[in-house]
Amino acid sequence: MGIIGFILSLVAGGFMLVGLIPFLGWLNWFTTLPLAVIAGVLSGVGANRKNHISLFSVMGLIISILVFIVGVSRLFVGCGII
Repeated sequence: MGIIGFILSLVAGGFMLVGLIPFLGWLNWFTTLPLAVIAGVLSGVGANRKNHISLFSVMGLIISILVFIVGVSRLFVGCGII
């Protein structure tokens, strides 16, 4: 679960970088934010295992939180559209 969450958080980060371009902020609604939430959930499940804590799950959780914060702040600056 942790590796899948980590990979999805990297994909969400790539979409976030594209969404930072002016007039492509709408891309954050359809790709960045849903992928960041899914990656955060998968990484959180991977991090809460009782046997061991995977480094990939912790990194995926941190990256997905940062991607979500940057994506939401970008949408806030562009009034949700631009």
